[in-house]
Amino acid sequence: MTSALWNPAGGLRYHLRGYRYAETVWAPFRFALAEWLYGWEPPERKLVIVGPSAGWCVPAFLFERFDEVLCLEPDPLAHFLFRRRLARAPLDARPRLSFDREDRLIEHPERLIELFAKGGDRAVLFSNVLGQLRVLGVTSDSDPRLERIRAAVKEVTRGRSWASFHDRVSGAIEPVLEGRLDTSERLSDADLRETFYLGEREAGVRGVRGETDPMLVDHFTRGFFPEERPHAYFSWTLMPGAFHLIEATCQRLV
Repeated sequence: MTSALWNPAGGLRYHLRGYRYAETVWAPFRFALAEWLYGWEPPERKLVIVGPSAGWCVPAFLFERFDEVLCLEPDPLAHFLFRRRLARAPLDARPRLSFDREDRLIEHPERLIELFAKGGDRAVLFSNVLGQLRVLGVTSDSDPRLERIRAAVKEVTRGRSWASFHDRVSGAIEPVLEGRLDTSERLSDADLRETFYLGEREAGVRGVRGETDPMLVDHFTRGFFPEERPHAYFSWTLMPGAFHLIEATCQRLV
């Protein structure tokens, strides 16, 4: 329990930031993300949400669409806060809510496959968790665990509706972006710099080869989803002086 509370990707520090910033500096990102999620209309009546924390960034209206919601989240405080936020939200319908603290992504991604192999008509939402692998111990794009996680994500998203929003890069430079930008495919690193960082040389990405450029940090989110699918991009001020460029993509069964 203690390790989950001090998880570098969430935990108590993140909850304190949520209380402080959710209605202020996070508000533009949360609103833009809510609009994007509103357009994701999976036909499934059950949802598995991976890494929701307390649901700080996910709009409560999303859960009206489902009869059951299973949250894969190791932080017990997040369970309490998530339940309380959902209970207080003015929803017309409320799902049956359950939580699973088991590691099904980092050290044991095969357990994520096992969960979905049990069957059931379930959509899956990766709630800004894939962009946190770097701070959860994945040290490089060649880390063997990363390929296992990618393989598990590809397996569980096959034949079902899915969505993910995740950190693409982060750093001390604020992206030039208001609201959201929709693209027909995933942007390359070069297009990313040109589009959101005005092509400035100092906005290089510190990525898989371990370059020491301190301006932008890559979050190892390449290869999880088809690059030819439509993507969306958002600017998120995590706290004053710390900026994240969020990437999102989804698929809906018809």
